[in-house]
Amino acid sequence: MSNDNFDDVRHEVDKMGYGSLGGEGADHHNSVKTKVVNEGVSSQLRCDHCGRMLVVTAPWAELIIMSQGVLPPNNSWKHDAHNGCFLPNATCPHCKDEIRLGITPDECGRYLKSGVAAGKITPQQIQGFLAQLSGPRR
Repeated sequence: MSNDNFDDVRHEVDKMGYGSLGGEGADHHNSVKTKVVNEGVSSQLRCDHCGRMLVVTAPWAELIIMSQGVLPPNNSWKHDAHNGCFLPNATCPHCKDEIRLGITPDECGRYLKSGVAAGKITPQQIQGFLAQLSGPRR
């Protein structure tokens, strides 16, 4: 005897998937493919509104700044205090809806480590940029 009260229908539920909360369609819609490129980290995602494919590239300098929990001065990103992340200050070129790609400071740090491992940026370049951000020492 099974302790599972849904044992008689579990196989049917498993075949149905998760409806609008999951399954291949939701995985396809919500997936973000990120890769290290020469200029920084490139993320490929679908627009939440129109579903078109978008590519957002965060340059190394911006990733370094955001890894410190600070917004880049060029207004290319905005802070989402509710979710504790940075969002591109950009809209979908097709439907003009805002691009919802949240990146946390910790993720920026991991992207920088990946960039170092891939030989796209050096630890010395990162440290040099951080030194410029903090200004001259007295």
